[in-house]
Amino acid sequence: MFSKEWFAKFMIYFGYLMCVIYVCLGLVLLLADIFPVKPAALKFSFSLFLIAYGFFRLAKLVTKKTEPND
Repeated sequence: MFSKEWFAKFMIYFGYLMCVIYVCLGLVLLLADIFPVKPAALKFSFSLFLIAYGFFRLAKLVTKKTEPND
């Protein structure tokens, strides 16, 4: 039904979308007052982790795209 090329392209776009979602979720958690009961240090560290993980995935996608296939 779906070709391998279509699925590969879909997974690349999905990877970029997940990078954006992780960074945005981290920023929302950092800037908005969504969980007022949780300690500020916990929210800060978790949001920082989400932002860093989003950028890590983005760097991984970009380097994977530029690497030659061996």
